[in-house]
Amino acid sequence: MAVETMKMMGFIGKNELMNKILRQLVLDGSLHAVNALVRINSSDFKILPTEKNIEALEELPFLKSYSAHRDFSEDEKIITGFMQLFGIEPQVKLEHLLQDYDYDEFIKEILSIDEEIRHTTEEIQERERSIEEKREYISNLSYLKEHQFDMGRLAGMKYLTFRLLKITKENYEKLKKNYENIPAVVMKVGDEGKDVVVAIMTPGTLEETVNKILDSLNYTPLPLPNGYSGLASEVIRELEQKIEEDERTVEELKASLSHYREKYASVVEKAFSRLQMEKQVEDLKSDAALGKHWFFLFGFVPENCVGELKAQLESGFGDDLIILVDDIAKSGRGITPPTQLRNVKLFKPFELLVKMYGTPAYDEKDPTVFFAITYMLLFGAMFGDVGQGLVMLVAGLIMEKVMSDGNFGGILARLGFSSTIFGFLYGSVFGSEDLIPALVIRPMANINTMLVAAVFLGVLLLVASTIWSILNACIQGNIEEGLFGRNGWAGLGFYLVLIYSVIKAALGGNSVSPVSIALMLGFIALMVLKQPLAHKLEGMERLYDESAGSYFMEEGFGVVETLLSTLSNTISFIRVGAFALNHVGLYIAFETVGEMMGSQVGNIAMLILGNVIIIGLEGLVVFIQALRLEYYELFSKFYKGDGIEYRPVKLKGLAHAPRNPFRTIAH
Repeated sequence: MAVETMKMMGFIGKNELMNKILRQLVLDGSLHAVNALVRINSSDFKILPTEKNIEALEELPFLKSYSAHRDFSEDEKIITGFMQLFGIEPQVKLEHLLQDYDYDEFIKEILSIDEEIRHTTEEIQERERSIEEKREYISNLSYLKEHQFDMGRLAGMKYLTFRLLKITKENYEKLKKNYENIPAVVMKVGDEGKDVVVAIMTPGTLEETVNKILDSLNYTPLPLPNGYSGLASEVIRELEQKIEEDERTVEELKASLSHYREKYASVVEKAFSRLQMEKQVEDLKSDAALGKHWFFLFGFVPENCVGELKAQLESGFGDDLIILVDDIAKSGRGITPPTQLRNVKLFKPFELLVKMYGTPAYDEKDPTVFFAITYMLLFGAMFGDVGQGLVMLVAGLIMEKVMSDGNFGGILARLGFSSTIFGFLYGSVFGSEDLIPALVIRPMANINTMLVAAVFLGVLLLVASTIWSILNACIQGNIEEGLFGRNGWAGLGFYLVLIYSVIKAALGGNSVSPVSIALMLGFIALMVLKQPLAHKLEGMERLYDESAGSYFMEEGFGVVETLLSTLSNTISFIRVGAFALNHVGLYIAFETVGEMMGSQVGNIAMLILGNVIIIGLEGLVVFIQALRLEYYELFSKFYKGDGIEYRPVKLKGLAHAPRNPFRTIAH
């Protein structure tokens, strides 16, 4: 329901302790790092000179960005290879990170293990490659089993070249049409789906000519083994025997490694955890600034995490680490606080759809609750059905429990609940309107009422979104847009007077009153003059940011856009009623087809199929249409979504570390 308050934390420490401090920050998992030099050069950066700080302050003019970026690809290759060889699941374990360690010394141990078993592992890999190669040969030779080809003679021909190729059936037809122009013997030896396998025998002197023709056919060569004689079936049997021998050798070699697994498995597990840690530490270093003796690192931390993080670092590193905590300005030079949304469980899944449009700015109201309520309302109104809604609700709850990221399941469950509620209001159960009474209205029996109600709903939502825009402007201190903007008080006033005039005319009233016209013209004038009026209220000397001519030209077009879009945005909500009617109409269509089946079984089957299609296909269409109304009609009025998502540096796959995990390793 809100954006998490962020604090800027600075960490100034001795260079020799840099890795240890950064490891603790990674384990804590709350720091969203920013470029240290950008922070130091920002207008609101300050650090008071004290006896403790003076050494670090002396290095400020000489700081440089961290540039010695380390490549961990070789380490990762070796460690991953060990894990595959020993059958170890990739998992980051906290106990492997709580001990003090020198990564470079530790990786030397891994390299020595690699050296110790490399000969065996290389032989295993070579044997496995050989097995795969022989299996490919067997697959290719199978096309020649029905033909009396001596493979040894084919391979040893002096003046002829024998090849096996795979081409598409389309290209094979082209090849057949050009047989007379190809100086080669071509024979079809097999079919494989959309492809054809052909054997080609070419005179050595004409091979270049044949290749030019074949290259245009986009062929795939099928390799055949060398050093074998006899028919294809005999060579296949020989290759199968060699595969069996290789497989036995591989098993023996792997068995010989079992004592290595017992001896080194724990070391490899430790290596994997520490590798993941060092990669994250390296990411943090890329934002650091380095002096001769001190390093500087800055980042945003949620306010509720600051106290504990500060306490654990101070207890671990004492006077070797200077910690700064600041309230950052909402718009400091080059510094923008990230956004961490904080919503209750009911609305939290909808953060996914909000972020698809954009992350809220730090000084922008979180629209998740507004979005969640209005989105459920729109979806339910368009897809109201007790039975189908319950199916979606149950499916969503299951997905929420089973899937690692249960956001989509959570959204589906909540939309299903909304659909169920509207199903009771409409009196619809799996499309049927005969099972329960409608608590409010039956859509097909009240078509005009449904369409008018949809437009009225649109008016309410557009008014609410404009009020939201005004609240955002108040938070940001934007007088220009809040008071005089198209989505401010002036725009809201114009819209309300316009809607009042339209309703009055629709109810048979006289022409629009002079008062209404005067009010609308007045609000338009306020919108056109928003910048000079705002500048005047703020006491600024300049009335316009640029020239008056360019300003009025731009705002003139803006007013025209406002006039055109105001009613179109409102009428756009008529689709809510249209889809509610379409939902009923689609079921009636399936019901009619079911009755035409001529049997009870066929009728039931058609109704079941109809409900499946309605839930799957129409449900998706309604999902998209409701999302369109949110993004284009509502969000466009009050939501920019140009914020930076809060992305703390932390270890993936590791449960949140206990506070003060480095108490034993700091010194």
